[in-house]
Amino acid sequence: MDDNLTAAVAKALAHPTRLQILRLLASQTECRGADVFSELPLAQSTVSEHLRILKHAELISSRPETSGNGMVYCLNPRAFEDLIAALSGITAASICNPTGRC
Repeated sequence: MDDNLTAAVAKALAHPTRLQILRLLASQTECRGADVFSELPLAQSTVSEHLRILKHAELISSRPETSGNGMVYCLNPRAFEDLIAALSGITAASICNPTGRC
């Protein structure tokens, strides 16, 4: 994961609503957009913006519903694995001792 994508992922994870959406998606193999909207006490446009940010960070993916009347969202587990690897790479390169004191 390059630094730009790592930063986008970190930004996407830095909002409680987006974490709530990720937990919702993690509990299902896929989730209709309408179900995401109904789970959150926010305007549909606000939820759509959160979904856009998560998608931009590659934390989720989407496809049109088979009926053509909305989107289906799912979690992208690979993005989380890549984030863990990127963060582990930073800590592995650290010259500080394990207590965090240099």
